This record gives sequence, C-alpha cells and structure tokens, in this order.
Amino acid sequence: MYGSPMNRKSAFTLIELLVVISIILIASSIIFIGGDGGEGAKLSSSQRIISGIAQGARGQAILKNATTRLIIYSDLASNKDEEKKLRYFGIVYEDNANPGRWFAATQGTYLPEGIYFNKILSQGWPGSTMNLDYPRLSAQSGGSEQYYYYEFNRNGTMATNYDNTWLAVQAGNLKPNSGGVLEVDFAETENEGLKAALIFRRVGTTTLVSDPAEI
Repeated sequence: MYGSPMNRKSAFTLIELLVVISIILIASSIIFIGGDGGEGAKLSSSQRIISGIAQGARGQAILKNATTRLIIYSDLASNKDEEKKLRYFGIVYEDNANPGRWFAATQGTYLPEGIYFNKILSQGWPGSTMNLDYPRLSAQSGGSEQYYYYEFNRNGTMATNYDNTWLAVQAGNLKPNSGGVLEVDFAETENEGLKAALIFRRVGTTTLVSDPAEI
C-alpha cells in the first residue's frame, strides 16, 4: 500500500531535482553556444548559464544545509589564467564543522568567449572577494586565486542587505591596461547594447533581465 522501501529510497527530493535541472540548464546552454548566432546568442547563452548556476548554488545551500557561494574568477591584478577573467563561474559550499573551509560543488563553467561579468552594472552587489584554489575538492580559503562571490544562506535565501541584488554580464574586450595587465574593456560602442542581468531576490529566487535599457 505504501510502496516498497526500495522505491521510497530511490525517489528524488525536490531539492535534488532542482540541482539536476540546473545542471541540465547549464549543459543545454553550453551546447547552444556552438550554434552560429553571433554575440546576441552568446549573451543569451550566458544568461541561461548564470541562471542555472544560481539555481544550483541555492539548491546546494538547502541540500547541504551550508553557506554556499556562486563564485566568479577575478584575479585582476595579474595576467594569470587570463581566459578565466570575469567569465569563469563556479559553486563552493562551506564546511559547517570548519568555518572558512570551502568545498567545490562543481568543476566550474565558462561563459561564451567575449562575454564577461560587469561589476559596475551589478547593482546592490557589495564587491565581496575570497581567495581559493578552485576547483580542487577542498578549496580552502586563503588559496592563490581571487574570486568575486554571491552568497546564499543555509536556507537558500540571499546573504544581502538589499531586496534585489544584480549580476550583470556584457560583451567586452580583454585588453592590457597602462601597466600591461589585461582587463576587460566594456567601452566599445558595439558592446553598449550587448548586456543582460540576473536579479537575485532576497528570498533566493531570480529574475532574468534581457532589455539593456533596464540595466
């Protein structure tokens, strides 16, 4: 009447389904990048990738009952791993028994070439950073690479003082600055309208913004 123990054990929980769906969204977005759609297609794919990663990070927070962070490779002070700059995203969660010790939840995902995180357009984001050796399984704080991050509480809500926190991406060009360090230039006229965003609500839900006039 109640089903066998094996059936009950093998059933997915809602949170596990959320994580699986997020992975599928990321995978489908990466496949879509292979199509020939120009910068607009890359931007749309980037938005879907970020949405999938955000849902995965929230799902991990609830599933692990742990503080979780969506991380973005920055390391803007050097030319180390230049391909990762502002376009390599991942998820880490904190060891509840050892605060400050973080574990990699994913291997990391790149945005399509030419699309980058734009911190200036990311309203309400405090500019938080952390140092990690990611994606090592144990990505303990104090590593050699710097990452920006968005944080989720254990219950899946956003760790923020704002009702809405934005994560914006835009087409840009990686160029050396006056000191010879590569940085992303968003100033080109052709990149002005090529931007999109994801709004994180304090409760943990997200909203896509595709109209550049709203960003």
